[in-house]
Amino acid sequence: MPLNVLIIDDSLSYCQLLSKYFSELNVTSVDYCHDGSEALQRLRERRDRYQILVVDLHMPGMDGIELLSKLSGLEYRGGVIIASGMESRIIEAASQIVLGAHLRLLGALMKPVCKTQLNICIERLLMMVPELNTSKPAMTLQSLRESIKQNKVVPYYQPQVEVGTGRIEGFEVLCRMQLGAQLQLMTPDRFMALAERYNLLNAVSEQLIGTALKEWAEIGLQPECRHARLSINLTPSQLGQSYWPRRLLSFCHKWQVDISRVTVEITENQALDKQSQHSGISRLRLHNFGVAIDDFGTGYTNLTQLCRLPISELKLDISLVRGIHMDPLAQTILKSLLDIGRQLGVSVVAEGVEDPRDYRYLESVPGLIVQGFLVCRPKPLGELVRWLKARQRVAVDTKGLEAGSSATYRH
Repeated sequence: MPLNVLIIDDSLSYCQLLSKYFSELNVTSVDYCHDGSEALQRLRERRDRYQILVVDLHMPGMDGIELLSKLSGLEYRGGVIIASGMESRIIEAASQIVLGAHLRLLGALMKPVCKTQLNICIERLLMMVPELNTSKPAMTLQSLRESIKQNKVVPYYQPQVEVGTGRIEGFEVLCRMQLGAQLQLMTPDRFMALAERYNLLNAVSEQLIGTALKEWAEIGLQPECRHARLSINLTPSQLGQSYWPRRLLSFCHKWQVDISRVTVEITENQALDKQSQHSGISRLRLHNFGVAIDDFGTGYTNLTQLCRLPISELKLDISLVRGIHMDPLAQTILKSLLDIGRQLGVSVVAEGVEDPRDYRYLESVPGLIVQGFLVCRPKPLGELVRWLKARQRVAVDTKGLEAGSSATYRH
């Protein structure tokens, strides 16, 4: 699928420089204009042509802030990069306009902008809009139905650890699907949209959650996991179904799982604005389930809603975590969320930690829980238990070495 960029900046030389960077990043095409009014006219005529807008703030005629305010009226669903030489507080205020308008903010960058920053912004867009990345074919409807019928839905588990201490706080259940006799399992980006479109999502979730809660009995008994939580995913549309709180209770009773150690993650792929969805969250909390807002930062849930909903956990989307060591805006958002979390008794999890530089930055943030490939890749039950046992052996050996060193020092 093509990736087209429109740069809105009154400096011709800067447009040419950014255009050069984007070309080196394999973007399909780059256009530019020098005024917000001209950009708005182009977008009205061909709203879906551009997947990325790069917006300067200080321009003659219609400035960048006015342009950003008008974008929501066009229902623009691409990504927005703010690139400006203005002071950081003005850039941050513009960022809030983008987020408040339910637009996809890819970056808020101070000039001069480098190619690495633009690459991170492109990666964020591809994570927010997986259909732009067509490298993997989707499952067919027939294959999906066969896999469900043959009980080929497989839970994988990814640990979540407290960044300061390394203590395991929980595991997220991730869905994998076996296609026929193939050994390599399919990830959700290849079948989940199809399942939702053809009303097969509940069937997938039933198999996934039932198996995961059954296997949790073995995982939860491991020494490092006796206090840990298990997180399972539901979509906002499922949350609006009165069926699910009762079904989760029955699963927990069947497998004798402590309800207080189960968290329901609500994926943020649509707005949580229906009374039935708010009712679903309240009913889950009433029965002592945890409730997490997943993928926060992709544009649907705002801070006002967070204060109003009785959630117990907030998960910062990978698109904001990736490159956070060099992104002042993402750092500000994280610190704001942690402050709000402390006031409301809500824990904060940073997803998608894959870069050691990001991890080193996050280590300086007290009270944060992290999840990502740098901690541990998602694993099926057998591999996860082996990973936990190996981790426990390393911890025991390390304590033994420390004790030996102390004894030698005393002598």
